[in-house]
Amino acid sequence: MNFPLLILLAVPFLAAPVIYPLRRTPLAAAFSAAVAIALVGFMWIVPWPVITPRPDQATLGAPLVLLGRSLRLTEADRWALSTLWGGAALLFLTAWPFRFERRLYPLGLVAGGLWTIGLLLRPISLGTFFTGAAALLLALALLGEGHGMEGATQYLIAASLGFLAWVTAAWAAEQATLNPGQPLWTTLTMLLIGIAMVLWLGVWPAYRWVLLLFAEGAPVGAAFTVFLLNCGTWFWLLAWAQEFPWLPQLPGWSAGLQAMGILMMLSSAVLALAERGWGLIGGYAWLASSGLSWLALGLGTVEGIHLSAWTLWVRIIALLGLAFGLAAHRRMSGSTESGRISLDQGPWVIALLLGSGMALIDVPPFASFTARWALTRLLLPSRPILSLAWIGSTGLLGWALLRELTRPREETPPLRPMPRSAVWFGIAWWTAELLLLFISPWLGSQLRPLADAWIHLSPLE
Repeated sequence: MNFPLLILLAVPFLAAPVIYPLRRTPLAAAFSAAVAIALVGFMWIVPWPVITPRPDQATLGAPLVLLGRSLRLTEADRWALSTLWGGAALLFLTAWPFRFERRLYPLGLVAGGLWTIGLLLRPISLGTFFTGAAALLLALALLGEGHGMEGATQYLIAASLGFLAWVTAAWAAEQATLNPGQPLWTTLTMLLIGIAMVLWLGVWPAYRWVLLLFAEGAPVGAAFTVFLLNCGTWFWLLAWAQEFPWLPQLPGWSAGLQAMGILMMLSSAVLALAERGWGLIGGYAWLASSGLSWLALGLGTVEGIHLSAWTLWVRIIALLGLAFGLAAHRRMSGSTESGRISLDQGPWVIALLLGSGMALIDVPPFASFTARWALTRLLLPSRPILSLAWIGSTGLLGWALLRELTRPREETPPLRPMPRSAVWFGIAWWTAELLLLFISPWLGSQLRPLADAWIHLSPLE
């Protein structure tokens, strides 16, 4: 029995009922973040011996067998779970000043625990049920007190349909493995995976739930949802490639990821020009930044895979600033409407919204600019028109942000005082962005195991 792995799986579920009675107190955020950080530390402090049951497979410690099913932790899984739980800890701390975010703490821990089981469980068809349950559970956090219903309802529909697509894709992939040489099953698997990713990631035309969550729902809960789905799906595909090595070698695999990334980036930039409000524009900025990760992954090169993994880390800081800024905006205005806040009434809130938006669209001097610049250099020799197109998309999104900043003031109800926590959070956020810029070379080198996991499975041949 692998007791360290059992502890890793059990802690989120044991902590959730303890945090639930405390969710109305400031202790809930600190306790939830401490649990998430402890899980990350536990994964790296425990001495996991490397065990190789097969020549093409290595696990950290012996696989854990529960109810006749195997759960195994690999080096790539450890990086994946560290990213997920580390991001969750930061989002828990971000939510502490806002009472309308209190459902996030217990439900976020349970959702993270379910996703952890889904990533580690084999076969992947069973893991699909846990990841789907985690996605559906987040709808409860979005349907909390005073939250907008339309965005949460649309997300619930998208998550449910995406879950069905993943389950059916797992069945089709197993049929393709049992019946090699029949293109029907491989084609059906690719099609269903594409549909599931469109629904879960908010790719056009299924993008509205992302915008509505940021515009009218609990902002930190919305950020937690899109973060878990985007980063989790990235690692989820790695688990699929581990179980079905023929999948990333299909001719349409890389092309599909590239097409999805391009569609997310360009459609978000164009559609953002027709919107008003920090929440809607911030949602478009998140979609565009996520598209960069999927485009880089779809290149099918060592540099592209490494670059895509790097963007998973730099996006979390920008997402934190956007979530906190929107939550503070909502607290000051007392509603989810797109009210105006002038610079003299909420300077740090405006600084967070503008800065996080610029970081999401990869404007210098933010660390995310390094990812866009590297991808531009990769694609410019072979696809110059595409490179110019997404440089232009940055300009369109930037124009939408500046237009929102300079839009004439409308009649708004009296604003509440700016949250005092906004000043300290703003200082910490800008400091973190600058530090991330300086340590980005070191962080990029540490993500190499994720790229090696894809290359080891020969998806580039």
